[in-house]
Amino acid sequence: MRNVLELIFDLSYLKISTLILLLNSCNNNDTSFIPNQEIRKGLLNRSLIYQNQIREYLLYIPQSYSENTPLPLVLNFHGFGGTAERHLRNADMRTLSESKGFILIYPQGTLLGNYPHWNPSPIGEGNKSSTDDLGFIDELLTILPEKINIDSSRIYACGYSNGGFLSYSLACNLTNQIAAIGSVAGTMLTDTYENCMAKVPKPMINIHGAKDPIVPYQGSADLISIDTVIDFWSELNYAKNLETNFFQGVEQYVYKDSLGIPLVSHFKIINGSHTWDYNSLLSNNTSTNELIWEFVSKFDINGYIE
Repeated sequence: MRNVLELIFDLSYLKISTLILLLNSCNNNDTSFIPNQEIRKGLLNRSLIYQNQIREYLLYIPQSYSENTPLPLVLNFHGFGGTAERHLRNADMRTLSESKGFILIYPQGTLLGNYPHWNPSPIGEGNKSSTDDLGFIDELLTILPEKINIDSSRIYACGYSNGGFLSYSLACNLTNQIAAIGSVAGTMLTDTYENCMAKVPKPMINIHGAKDPIVPYQGSADLISIDTVIDFWSELNYAKNLETNFFQGVEQYVYKDSLGIPLVSHFKIINGSHTWDYNSLLSNNTSTNELIWEFVSKFDINGYIE
């Protein structure tokens, strides 16, 4: 079965009938990554089988990629009802990928009713979703390095809205794999907040509109308030020293540890609604994409990169 999974990894958007044919014609050919084999670059459609489901994602490999040099990886998750393709258009990090040298993945969520979604919570009683997205990402991060030279110490997760929910959960549940996270217009579910298993510092950047009507800044039923989220991560990161910066329409709160390392960064967009792109509100003209990369790239799984 291992060989079938590796074969499927190199195929994209297959029909169910084709997959069944592949499974029935299993052979012993090893398709693991072989040094010096040619790796396609640019934007690629990819998929794998996880728990009998086709799980799709967009993979972007920069032109600077070399099999001899491991590159960081950024996972970027769409919001509820979104798609990987639309999120790529709205949160396009490809230019940064090329200039800074990192690999990009935009995964696709499964349907909950009629809408694509991410399930940030472990499968269990009371969970309205039966999709194991934590397991899917764990599987993806296991298989991908067999094909591409990834720096496993520099894997970052960010997301929009429901995708931000998942980023927090990945930091809490895949704590030995995810080095740092970013959330835009997202927050922690109560379940994630109460059951977070992260025990070591985990850097986090949060960008949120104070007038967000979908994921309220003040929190709601099962959504933790942003102030509480910031307190949670600043405590986890032992970041007690607060620095504040003010731009036109933006308040930035940076929490540093005793060494002055900024481990938590929060951008409060005063008139911000529910969107990824707050660029027009940032007086220094730094994009959301740039803010996230500039922050997370300072860290690897062991902490601050000197």
